[in-house]
Amino acid sequence: MRIIHQLPGRLRVQLAKKEVQTWSKKQVEASARRTAFIYSANYNEVSHSLLIYYEHQVSPDEVLTALSEKIIQQSQSLVRTGINVVGMLSISLLAEKYLANRGTKLSARSLMAMNLLANINLNPDIFKKGLSQLFKLKPTAESLTAVSVIAAHLTFQPLTATIVMIMSGLSDYLEQMTSRQSQNFLYSSARKNSKIIHRVENETVVDVPLAKVKSGEIIAFYTGEKILVDGEIIAGNAVINEASITGEYQATIKKKGASVYAGTVIESGQIKVKAEKLGSQTEEAAIYRLLAEAETNKSKLQKSADALAQKMVPISFGAAAVTYLVTRNWLKAVGILVIDFVCGVKLSSEIAILATMNHFTQKGIVIKGGQAIESTAGIKEVVFDKTGTLTVGKPVIQKVLTAADTSQDELLRAGAYAEQHASHPLGRAIVAESEKRGLEYPSLQITDEEVITGYGIIAKKYHETDTVIVGALKLMRKYNIQGFEQISEQYAELSNAIYFAINQQALGIVLISDRVRPAMARTIQQLKDLNITKITMLTGDKDSAAVEVAEQLKIDNVKSELLPKDKVAYIKNAERDHPVMMVGDGLNDSAALKWSTVGVALGSHASDAAKNASDIFINDGRPEVIADAVYASQKTMRVIKQNYAGVLGFNASAILLNFNGKINPVIGAFIHNGTTIGVILRSLLKLH
Repeated sequence: MRIIHQLPGRLRVQLAKKEVQTWSKKQVEASARRTAFIYSANYNEVSHSLLIYYEHQVSPDEVLTALSEKIIQQSQSLVRTGINVVGMLSISLLAEKYLANRGTKLSARSLMAMNLLANINLNPDIFKKGLSQLFKLKPTAESLTAVSVIAAHLTFQPLTATIVMIMSGLSDYLEQMTSRQSQNFLYSSARKNSKIIHRVENETVVDVPLAKVKSGEIIAFYTGEKILVDGEIIAGNAVINEASITGEYQATIKKKGASVYAGTVIESGQIKVKAEKLGSQTEEAAIYRLLAEAETNKSKLQKSADALAQKMVPISFGAAAVTYLVTRNWLKAVGILVIDFVCGVKLSSEIAILATMNHFTQKGIVIKGGQAIESTAGIKEVVFDKTGTLTVGKPVIQKVLTAADTSQDELLRAGAYAEQHASHPLGRAIVAESEKRGLEYPSLQITDEEVITGYGIIAKKYHETDTVIVGALKLMRKYNIQGFEQISEQYAELSNAIYFAINQQALGIVLISDRVRPAMARTIQQLKDLNITKITMLTGDKDSAAVEVAEQLKIDNVKSELLPKDKVAYIKNAERDHPVMMVGDGLNDSAALKWSTVGVALGSHASDAAKNASDIFINDGRPEVIADAVYASQKTMRVIKQNYAGVLGFNASAILLNFNGKINPVIGAFIHNGTTIGVILRSLLKLH
């Protein structure tokens, strides 16, 4: 492997034919992309050249070293394993023939010792881990395999030992292959979410890709956003949730001079941060956190299977000992050892979970482990937020109503000033309409903005001295702002209305329209078909706006004009009766997402707070995937339970047949490992 051409962030590498002779184009590319700092790979099978794009902070030598580990070593390992397997089968067959002709003399014992060493060489880890755990009196599945192979050699059964090793290795390979495939999809999913960051240039905020930001530059972060760099606050203050870093649930107030860390989330406030650490370090850390969370967050069924599997190990040893004491037949005792429940019991759940995770990630879904899948399978109520979830989240201005001495442009200019940092769809609609009209407005400093979650925004120093208030009618009432009756006698009945005031004076009302997401009605019907007994809408909007959407989607249970704490209260109360899924996208949904049995963040536009709080993140925002997630989860749990029953049934039958002398250890090994392989293949095919 050598570099034949290079540019910053781009390399073309020449691979020797022997290095990848057994690999397909897709295998080479997928293996290269598994390297954290490589985000694109294209392999030419004719010239054996690999074109890669990587993060420019990494040196070419580091890239070459990583590629060597990922491609050459794995490729050579696969070829070497294949040669060893064929060689071992040949040696074991010859040993069996020798034993049949010569008996078990000294030369045969030497042959058995050599055969055992060769079997150990097939997979040294099994013997190293298995025997060490056995000596600690904490035997594992590897312990059973190691002891059964050694016992088979002591009883002059070399072919039995080799078949046990080969089939055990095949089971391990299929499990590792599935796990690697799942990791590949998770890496791809994480990289698809292109990160945009707010860089401050001469007091002007410019949105740029994170990859273009350098250490020492000033970055702005706003309410609901995830901090993407490690650095120091140089202006502003914020309440920051650092649970992903410190593990502390309580949010922390951070001011000028304090340190902030990538991966934490701003619950309220705005800050300017001088970037210190960024790029590949923080992005790579985020990917690994995602993988670690997904792989360690096991379902209750997985945990039960793991616990049962561990309990079955000493039972298998005990059964083998009893078999020998009763029958005085070493061959039958070895047969009991090779038929263990451990692999099949564990893999019956683990592979099914991994296969379903693969299914999800191919559809643009990141799911955080087996617990989320098991919980989703049991959901009885699905709760939807309205704006940005049931609706497309891209509202447009329908009508502008102003006070007598105010023009539409004046109102929109003031509104855009207040909403210029907003992540909520309604705020973005105001800014978009203002820019469409070519209106200019001052830059809002983060220290002059106060976000009141669930109510609106207060923006100070508009034209140096004025204060603009934008939000719901309840915010205006809170500050005792009057005069909206004179703007519109029917203001209290208006749906999707945003109210504007300046210096305690009513400025106007803007009506916003938003359309229901395509396919949402079909999604809700599909959920009902999947035995979801209740569909609910929770929204902070007025009742008239909520009812309008609910009627289109045939949602009977509607709760409107709610604050974030009201949504949490509803979720907690509902969960007393049944498991609840919450689907949302905004900062004000994040607490409800966290408290629900399963939280789903819908769409790439979802706030970072919502993504962090969720168990499932649907990147592309297609609502029909929600029903697919429920269906796939229900199917997964059915397959796991069926696999579980199959493993117990087949292996128990094999033990009885072995005890009665109806089968020998070779057939027992085939039944046990065949059942394990069958569990893997069934999960992969059934859940594809």
